[in-house]
Amino acid sequence: MTTLYIVTRFLTFFGAEARTFFEHLTCRILKLPIEDTRAFKPSELCAHVEHELAPKLGGAFLVCWLPFTLTTLMSCLFLLTGAYRILYIGDYSSLISWLLLWLGFSFAANCFPTFEDVLNLRDKLYGQKGHTVAKILLAPYFAVFFCGAWLERFSITFLTAGVFTAFFPQIFTAIFPLVKNIVQMSSDI
Repeated sequence: MTTLYIVTRFLTFFGAEARTFFEHLTCRILKLPIEDTRAFKPSELCAHVEHELAPKLGGAFLVCWLPFTLTTLMSCLFLLTGAYRILYIGDYSSLISWLLLWLGFSFAANCFPTFEDVLNLRDKLYGQKGHTVAKILLAPYFAVFFCGAWLERFSITFLTAGVFTAFFPQIFTAIFPLVKNIVQMSSDI
């Protein structure tokens, strides 16, 4: 399974490098010691930064949330042009659109945190008494992180990124009129 995981990380090179950079940045922000910064290594930590676990709940959440959010946003930005033009409009002639489609897919396939970071978040969030409000507010994030990190262990995020890439134009088209209506309603107030 590790071989399949490493192969999928090499196929999504730019997303793997970006996630490694964002994890490194997060570790620097939190002043967490970093053990290995190589993006590509022959282990289950391929495309992840090997670092010490965050000692507090805020740090454990930030280690999972910040790289996830930044890579997901970059994926959506690339897919907004690439997937929309190729998969929604049907214009297959632009090489730039194909490149943006692949970049968006690459970032989508590499957005989830390591399983160890998610388990650390679980321990900090649910392993201690108190934090009742945090437990309620962070439960949806934890569920997404946990499911994504579990799927990534078996390289299934490579497939889910493909599904996300294929359906992104339809999702965006459905949501965009809603956003436009919300903006219009707020300007009328």
